[in-house]
Amino acid sequence: MKLNQPLNCHCSNDKPILLKGSNPLSPIICIDCKNPVSLENVNITNKLKALLGKWAQIYHSIFTLWSDSIEYKEWAKKQLLDETGEINIEGLELAQQLNESRKIYYWMFQDVSDKNYILPKHCPFCGASLELILNNDFRVCHPCKVAYPDKN
Repeated sequence: MKLNQPLNCHCSNDKPILLKGSNPLSPIICIDCKNPVSLENVNITNKLKALLGKWAQIYHSIFTLWSDSIEYKEWAKKQLLDETGEINIEGLELAQQLNESRKIYYWMFQDVSDKNYILPKHCPFCGASLELILNNDFRVCHPCKVAYPDKN
């Protein structure tokens, strides 16, 4: 293996995956090992790959403004936290399209570094209880396919 080569997920293809735009290596990561999932392991069209790539660039740019800037930090955080904002609605729509070939959850940004962060108990879209999945560090809404980071 070459140095600085990113580790890719080698878990089973029947494991659910996460659409997480903040990951610079791949917008799709394994739910279990958290490593990037190659798009070749997800059966999608070239058109959907292009839409996913464009969305990921925009999401990652906003995420970078939040994590690496002072002047735009609050603006970017507001965009990322807005569950009905354009970047999240597009992400949810992409996740729904990707879900046709492999079970996927959309990672909803939360500022877990914020000392006042409280994990939502219910899905903001359908009201269902958020459930722990695979003893991982996030909770999900199965009907809406969204995931929230668990600070604990």
